[in-house]
Amino acid sequence: MKFDTCTFNAEYPVYGARFLENDVLLIAGGGGEGKNGIPNMLSVLKVKAPANRDISLDKVNEYELEAQDDSPTALDATGGTVLVGCNENSAKIESGEGNKHIRKFTYDPTTQKYDLTFAEGIDFDKSKDPNEYTKVINISHDGSLAAIASSTEPTTLRIINPADMSEEYEIESALEIKDLQFSPNGKIISYITKNSLELISTVTGKSLSRILDFNPNWNLSKIRFINDGCIVISAGLIKGSGIVLITVDFKSGKCTICKSKLVTKKFKGITSMDVDAKGELAAISTNDNSVILVKLNNLQMGKVFNQIHGFAITKIAISPNSKYVASVSAANTVHVISVPEGYALSLSVSEVLYKIFTRFVLVVIIGLLLQHIVENDLHTRFTKYVLDLKDRRNRTNGTNDDYFAQTTLVGNYTNTETIQGSVQN
Repeated sequence: MKFDTCTFNAEYPVYGARFLENDVLLIAGGGGEGKNGIPNMLSVLKVKAPANRDISLDKVNEYELEAQDDSPTALDATGGTVLVGCNENSAKIESGEGNKHIRKFTYDPTTQKYDLTFAEGIDFDKSKDPNEYTKVINISHDGSLAAIASSTEPTTLRIINPADMSEEYEIESALEIKDLQFSPNGKIISYITKNSLELISTVTGKSLSRILDFNPNWNLSKIRFINDGCIVISAGLIKGSGIVLITVDFKSGKCTICKSKLVTKKFKGITSMDVDAKGELAAISTNDNSVILVKLNNLQMGKVFNQIHGFAITKIAISPNSKYVASVSAANTVHVISVPEGYALSLSVSEVLYKIFTRFVLVVIIGLLLQHIVENDLHTRFTKYVLDLKDRRNRTNGTNDDYFAQTTLVGNYTNTETIQGSVQN
């Protein structure tokens, strides 16, 4: 299968990425408040895929943030609403004047212009430490709720209403929250720490289920829902190199590890992960600036794109139609991979060879069995056995018929003809 790819120079370090449409990508980043001449930006890029030509990325629109503020660290977008995590300048934060670290932007999804309009900024954390920042943002599919978590430990997870930017409730985690996500139906918010998984009801804010006893050699890193009843978690090994994928089922109401697999020993760390809307394909960025595709039906590692960025990959995102995988980097680059249709369910070369081998072995076994039957005339013997068995059954049935025909009933027997004659008289 052919994978088309392209690279785009954003001209600033990129830290966040999210597909707004199947072929429209929103990215965020910048140089921060270092007065280095590198702006803090939100940019809208469009993937172009002309027939019989390589794909390319073009800039559609952009929005420049305040130069004295820090660069954006996280973002998410749904249905015309964009939430961005971005600290204000350190002097203002340290002075106690506040830090509007969550910025809301809007755009009209019915147009092709993607004009970003600033709506408001909110200070939820009330922190005076400029080193604290919003680490993760996720908006539910219907856009009714959003979850944000800071970089602090312990971590406060806040559930907010994107419509009016009010806080619904907050959840305290004793350990740093590594990653979080809403379920596709929006009824559950899940998060992981380095060694635990927690499922929270978005209706009540109470815990539904948890796992606290993962393998002690797993360092949990990223989490994504495969569907409303199943989660996939990626983890690095604490001792040794390797990436592990763990699937967790909670359809019964209790979290159960269904499967875990060491998908590769080549890479040690994970920087980002995303799962397509079909729940069939995972894309993972690694510590050596590579991207790997994993087929979720068997947790089989597929295509590997080695060192496609010159510096750390900060975010990876899959388009809603599962066609594109975009990775962004602090090296100012955006890389897009066009995934062939049906790739996630296709068989690898080794799987095809194994399937051919097993079928060949089956054919050989059947052939040997038939040869044995013919050489020993087993088919004739079997036919004769069946015919003899049928003949014996027929003789037995005939004997039973004669027996009942010759039997005379004994006891109070009344002749029906006598009864009829009596009635007539």
